[in-house]
Amino acid sequence: MDELNIGVIGLGAIGQKHCSALAVLERANLCAVADVDASILATTAAQYKAAPYANAEELLKHPGLDAVVIATPDHLHREACVLAAQHGKHILVEKPLATTIDDSQAIIAAAEAGGVKLMVGFTLRFSLHYQQARKAVIDGVLGSLVSIFARRQNVISQSDRLKGRCGVLMFLGPHDFDAMRWIVGSEPVTVYSQAATSVPSVYPIENETFTTIKFANGVVGCAQIGWYLQDKHPAGKDFKLDIVGDKGSLNLDQMRQGLEIYTATGAKFPSVSAGLVDEDRAYVDCILDHKDVPVSGKDGLAAVRMVLAALRSIETGQPVHL
Repeated sequence: MDELNIGVIGLGAIGQKHCSALAVLERANLCAVADVDASILATTAAQYKAAPYANAEELLKHPGLDAVVIATPDHLHREACVLAAQHGKHILVEKPLATTIDDSQAIIAAAEAGGVKLMVGFTLRFSLHYQQARKAVIDGVLGSLVSIFARRQNVISQSDRLKGRCGVLMFLGPHDFDAMRWIVGSEPVTVYSQAATSVPSVYPIENETFTTIKFANGVVGCAQIGWYLQDKHPAGKDFKLDIVGDKGSLNLDQMRQGLEIYTATGAKFPSVSAGLVDEDRAYVDCILDHKDVPVSGKDGLAAVRMVLAALRSIETGQPVHL
C-alpha cells in the first residue's frame, strides 16, 4: 500500500484543517468526508473531490477506505471511534480522546479488539518549538528539571462559538497537560486547580484557570488555561512554555513566531507552525510503514484524567490525587 485512503468525520473548524492538511500529503488520499450539515458537507466534498456522507456509519462503508480522522464534537468521539474500529479502520481522533474515563477506555478497548491503530491528536508533539523543548530536557541541557509552566490563552469568543458545550479546561487543557507530561517524562500524581469567578460567565463553565500538577519525579507544573483574549488580539492566541532546571532554563513563545504584519487596520501575528500537517503525516506514515503510533490511546486517557481531576478540584476546592 503506497497511498492511504482516508475519510474525515466531522467538518467543523478542526475537521476542515485536517482536510487541508491531508490534501497536501503525498501518501494520503482524502477520499471521503462526513458531516450532519448538508451545506458544509457539499462544499467540502466538492473542494477536495471527496465522496460525501451524511454520517460516520455510511462513510465507513466507502470502498477501499483504510483509515479515518474523527473530528466530531468531543462527547461524540466514542460512538464514531467504536464504529470505525468495528469496521477495521485505523483511527486518528482529535483531542480530547473523550470527555469521560469510561468513554476513553471504551475507545481504547474497541481499537484493540478491532486490531486497528489508535492515535490521539496532540499537535504540540509535532510542533518544532515543543519538540526542541523536549529535546533540551532529554539531552540534559537544563540539568535536572525543577518546574514547568504552560500558558494557553485563546480569544474570548470561543465560548460563544462552542455555545457552552464545554469549558476551557476540556477544550484547551489537554494540549498543555499532555505536553507537560510528555516533556517532564513522568506521570502526574496530584492536581489542584482554581477558576476565576470575578467576571460572571454566560455559560455554567470555567473560563480562566490555574492548575498546579505534581509529577511522580518531583517536578512541579502549572498551567494557565483561559480564553479572555480580545478577538482583535494580533495573534488570536498567547501560548507559552517555561521550563526551569538546576543547570538552565527555557522559554518558548508561540504568540510571536517570527512573522508580524502591520497595516492600517491593525497588526497580525500569523502562525507559521505546521504542527497539524506533521501530525497527519505521522499518522499516515505509521500505518503505511507498519509502525507504532507516536501518540497512543494511553496518552489520550492520561490527559483526560488530568482534565477531569482539575475540574473536580475546582468543584471541591481540594487537591485531587491520581
